[in-house]
Amino acid sequence: MQSASALQVTIRCFGIWNIALGLLSVVLVSSVAAWLITWHDEPIAWSAGVLPVLALVGLGSLISLARRHPIELRWDTQRWSVTEPHRGSGDIDASGVRVVLDLGGWMLLKYRSDASSPYLRRSGWLPVQRRGVEAQWQALRCAVHARGAPQTTPAVVDRQAQRG
Repeated sequence: MQSASALQVTIRCFGIWNIALGLLSVVLVSSVAAWLITWHDEPIAWSAGVLPVLALVGLGSLISLARRHPIELRWDTQRWSVTEPHRGSGDIDASGVRVVLDLGGWMLLKYRSDASSPYLRRSGWLPVQRRGVEAQWQALRCAVHARGAPQTTPAVVDRQAQRG
């Protein structure tokens, strides 16, 4: 099987991901708030203090979603690399990028960095949507779904040479 062609994609749009995480935050904060309100028949003084804190936590998480930074994803026909310029960590060589969820116009990718990578971050999630990378979308989908060319080890090469 052939490997996909090389590509470099800068992911800037996280709209669908932000909406999903925002809804999850709202549901979580609402659930805890509803539990606090219905926990006792009579209101408790500390629950009145916890509700504003929960509201601030929810607001803070929504604000942090709006401050996402671009991520560069590269495939050089042999290996993946991920760059998060805002972290100043340089390239992270990824031993693989795997599609966790593919909804056609949106994908959730998981990358795992090489064991030899000096960075503490060993894996990460990449929410990618078609909006913002329309020109490269098909090439990106082909690259993440394609299996790389099988790597031949010296033992395999020796056996092939002996047979042929």
